[in-house]
Amino acid sequence: MQNRVSHLDATVCYLKKDNCVLMIKFLKKWGQVYAPPGGKFKSGESPLDCIKREFYEETGLTLINPRLQGISYWKDSAEGIIFIYTADKFEGELITTSSEGNLEWIKLDDLLSINQFEQNKKFTPFLFKEELFEGKFLLDDECKVKEYEIRNI
Repeated sequence: MQNRVSHLDATVCYLKKDNCVLMIKFLKKWGQVYAPPGGKFKSGESPLDCIKREFYEETGLTLINPRLQGISYWKDSAEGIIFIYTADKFEGELITTSSEGNLEWIKLDDLLSINQFEQNKKFTPFLFKEELFEGKFLLDDECKVKEYEIRNI
């Protein structure tokens, strides 16, 4: 009999405005890498509950109708699933610095050239499309991609 796996699940959301995407540039952890706002689940939260709460906590913005864009499974010494959302509507006033780092609007065309997690860079071309995507990533202990597959679903 196989053991059940305990996943480290999280959400992220790529918010688009005026052909730019809101990203956090981490100051302390991860070596000043860019990533979309998001984070880990609290008990009883659905993926949608989680991304709305995390996004607000990190940006001061309330997402309006975020759309599930993809699901990405990853495995290194642990394993987890990231629920990836996109949005283009929000309310509130943006805070420029969060506890994670500085918030910056990055031009959509520049997303592939900025320093972001390899996993995120691999699924960037699948963002803001009509179809959903699913990714599977085998990572080393420094979040570098060793193997991966991505497909539209």
